[in-house]
Amino acid sequence: MLSSIKRLLQKGKDSTVSSSDLLQQTSTDQAVQVEENEVVEIFPKISFHPLMHIEDEKRYVYQFLNNELSPLKPNQLSLSAIELETNDDGSATVTAFVRNSLEKLVRLEDAILLLISEEGELLAKKGFRLEELGEMPPCSSRPWRFVFEREYLLKEDLPETGFELAFDLSKTIHRLDIDPSWEGRLTEEQISELSNLVNSLPKLRINEVSLHALRASYNEEGNLGVNILVRNGSTQAVSLELLPLEMLNENGEIIAKGLFTLPPLTIQANTSKPWTFIFPKELVEINAFSQWTIRIPEQEVI
Repeated sequence: MLSSIKRLLQKGKDSTVSSSDLLQQTSTDQAVQVEENEVVEIFPKISFHPLMHIEDEKRYVYQFLNNELSPLKPNQLSLSAIELETNDDGSATVTAFVRNSLEKLVRLEDAILLLISEEGELLAKKGFRLEELGEMPPCSSRPWRFVFEREYLLKEDLPETGFELAFDLSKTIHRLDIDPSWEGRLTEEQISELSNLVNSLPKLRINEVSLHALRASYNEEGNLGVNILVRNGSTQAVSLELLPLEMLNENGEIIAKGLFTLPPLTIQANTSKPWTFIFPKELVEINAFSQWTIRIPEQEVI
């Protein structure tokens, strides 16, 4: 057991933010009120996810490591990095404690995490769905493993010590991305309308790619063309080469269905790109419709 503790002695750093930076708090939330110049230290207690199976020896190790961490001030969230491992498939796994000093249950949502070297160099960046951590008790500390796949790593050689796992607090705005091939095809008014639409659509989940229907019309040959916004909520560009699509009417009936080969189509990180897909007339099953939606068929992979 002693060897396990020595191996997992904290090799990374703490990164702490105010809970208001990540949580939508209201005046009714149970935040600790601290008088000016008052020093309050909070030592979050270990909390294991109820669905995680952790052997007794490892529980003891986590408990020991948690007890060694620096205290938090009231109303803080912290990522305390413990270990950084490089996996056989080229990915990297960071083991860290997710800690909070709030006097209420905490449920985190989507967040972009940064892996940073001791010299401040960005090593990796990826969005995580932190709701998987579950509901964390007040003033608790939960060990978790964060996997950065190879495509999210910006450096091949990763440090064994001194690294930091941090919340990305930059306010990234989801924006419209017009493909160069569309330049000259859209007026300034049309671009402005598309940009306003992009800003008004519901926020995407971390790493979510979705489709939003814009316009459909038949050409002179009887083929059905549909304009779609391809939306990318990832921190990385997404390239589509084969895209299966189904177009449905208001009753859920298939209007048209096809598999599209693309150039590929690249949608930059955190952007929406308009694109036109043309269903040949022989793939159109329903000619008349008033409303429609577009989707990727179930069990199909982009």
